[in-house]
Amino acid sequence: MSSNQNSQTQEPQMIDADTIAEYLHQNPEFFEQNPDILAELNISHQVSGAISLIERQINALRDKNSKLKNQLENLVIIARDNDKLNERMHRLTLSLMDANSLNEVYIALDDSLRGDFEADAVTVKLFVDPAITDIDPDNDLMQTIFVPMEDPRLDPFRNILSHEKPVCGPLKEEQLNYLFGDSADLIKSTAMIPLGGDQCSSAECNYLGILAIGSHDEQRFHANMGTLFLSNLGDILSRAIRTYLTDKPDSE
Repeated sequence: MSSNQNSQTQEPQMIDADTIAEYLHQNPEFFEQNPDILAELNISHQVSGAISLIERQINALRDKNSKLKNQLENLVIIARDNDKLNERMHRLTLSLMDANSLNEVYIALDDSLRGDFEADAVTVKLFVDPAITDIDPDNDLMQTIFVPMEDPRLDPFRNILSHEKPVCGPLKEEQLNYLFGDSADLIKSTAMIPLGGDQCSSAECNYLGILAIGSHDEQRFHANMGTLFLSNLGDILSRAIRTYLTDKPDSE
């Protein structure tokens, strides 16, 4: 038998699905150039009946377009929220700049966080000697915001104070009671923002103090949220406070 006869009797080589798929991927115009083949193709629909390859492609593109549209809408929403946040931050910064005393700084901060940022509770604790501030000894703030760093009531916060960045999430009962007093039972989540200074060790801290923002919503402040805005807020407030310290601690 001749070699030509052998070749004629050989079975055709089978082509696997991956090879076909790769070829069609490399030649997307194949069906356009071979409409007779396209006309014979039908792909079973997931529900019933049959759907052509073109219809399947249109549906896939429609789904992709819908996902991209949703992503774009989410980006627009985020951009608008950021614009609103920046505007509120700008107003707060101006209010702190307009303050003429440490007392006015505290009032401007409290008004802004409760009004523009919808905070349910705001507490500031300063670890500085009130004697180096411009606070009148008879001012009510003397009894509320100044606390020595060695005060044992701060012991439950030592771990939080060991972080350079804000810490968000729920607090323990003793922490809530110290920070928010009669409102403690209503606070479900809190942002703790260190003010000024360097990172604390277990026994020593150079912070000016700490700002605590409380919310009745347990999802408002959580461990996985971004803290850039809160860090910026801490920096701005720290600068405002330093203005009214007659014996300023070292800058950050």
